[in-house]
Amino acid sequence: MLRIGLFCAILLMGSSSFAQASSKIAVFYPQSKEPYHSIYREIIDGVRSDSEHEIIEQILDKKFDINEIVAELKQEEINQVIALGRIGYQLAKQLPSDISAVSGALPFSPNGVSGISLISEPANLFDYLRLVAPEVKTIHVAYSARSAWIIDLAQIAANERNLNFNAKMVANTADAIAFYTNLFDSNISKNDAIWLPVDRVSSHDKVTLPIILEKAWSNEVVVFSSKPSHAKRGALFSTYPNNFKLGQRLAGMVNELANTPKSQKFSALKDLQLAVNLRTAAHLGLKYSSEQQQSFKLVFPE
Repeated sequence: MLRIGLFCAILLMGSSSFAQASSKIAVFYPQSKEPYHSIYREIIDGVRSDSEHEIIEQILDKKFDINEIVAELKQEEINQVIALGRIGYQLAKQLPSDISAVSGALPFSPNGVSGISLISEPANLFDYLRLVAPEVKTIHVAYSARSAWIIDLAQIAANERNLNFNAKMVANTADAIAFYTNLFDSNISKNDAIWLPVDRVSSHDKVTLPIILEKAWSNEVVVFSSKPSHAKRGALFSTYPNNFKLGQRLAGMVNELANTPKSQKFSALKDLQLAVNLRTAAHLGLKYSSEQQQSFKLVFPE
């Protein structure tokens, strides 16, 4: 049974800690193996860096009892919750409106749940594109209806950076393959790049990705991705979360929600780290200075 009184409570003593002693944030996260356990720990460390709050940690069971959790939260006078992972997301959806809750560590779309998605913010992604492949002038992307919200942000980000943006909504993976096949059969050049968003339809790891990477290699076209593993597989670069900063942002967001009851806040992931495939870069004729390479968190091949 859940007992918040038995949580691992950590009181962080800041300059205003005594004044804020009754202010608590509960962080729920699932039991998990590596590397996910370390990811959750890094996020919680970021949350914990908010020294004005007592941070209460609790591993969340897959078969949690929402009524029991709500009762314990109220008993402990906790009205701010950060819920991590897929199970945490389910918890955040079910909590009553008088408890401010944000979800994180999950690539979810805007749907009424406050939080920070693991889907990369296009503006930050395109800034990395300008750093790694400055000759690119046009971005091509296929996407499904579920990703329309991130494509809207991407269009704005592209306009702000004077980048051409060619986005095609597709109904299924076959449509996505047809879009990319036609693209490679056109006059695509080193001034073009293909963006692979986190989208199971248009950027399927086992179906679409191998075709795109093979044709991009043959045509010497830049491919970049919002999914961390794609740089290792051959994309020029991909991004992954800065987990500590994500925790800080989640803490700030839940504080803002507590000060504005019944409001909602949602954001794509802005705290990104860069992974670059140097073999792909060399094939494309791209070279990076020592200063540039210092901004690469990971490089492949390792």
